[in-house]
Amino acid sequence: MVAVGELLREDPGSATMPAVAERAGLSLATAYRYFPTLDELHRKFMLSVIDELYESTKGLKSNGMALFNDTMAQWLKVVAEYGPAMVLVRSREGFLTRLQAGEPHARALERVWAPPVRQLLDEAGVDPDQLPYALSLFNALFNSREIMDFRAVASMPDEQLVQRCSRLYWSALQGLRSTED
Repeated sequence: MVAVGELLREDPGSATMPAVAERAGLSLATAYRYFPTLDELHRKFMLSVIDELYESTKGLKSNGMALFNDTMAQWLKVVAEYGPAMVLVRSREGFLTRLQAGEPHARALERVWAPPVRQLLDEAGVDPDQLPYALSLFNALFNSREIMDFRAVASMPDEQLVQRCSRLYWSALQGLRSTED
């Protein structure tokens, strides 16, 4: 995974199976034994990145919007480091379908984002049953491709980007309120 990460950070387009095998000091046959396709290798790498994010956020002591902001700050760091590699992993299914099916990447993102999002739903008076939709909304707004785009176009410091994303997400969550509210 280290070899994959290095290649994907340096030049995602050059991260072929032969290049990964060479960087890892493996024969090409051995590399293919572990990862039959380059897509599978990318997916395994992406899962390791999300796991790294989880490890950096699981001990956060803040609550509510502060927890969301702290988690978002960590997300921005991860995207800054791995973003070009992260955008290589795509799926034909939407986030909700993947989450419901138990797809590993969607579940890993749920593990990271459910605690702060659940707290925001509570603060906003939104039914906790809306969590899957709130997570899907988060994914649509702030996946790695969108964060990279924000950075490229807005060119604002991370602290300001965290605040902008948090306000935007808070506003979007209001749309998940029951129509009876």
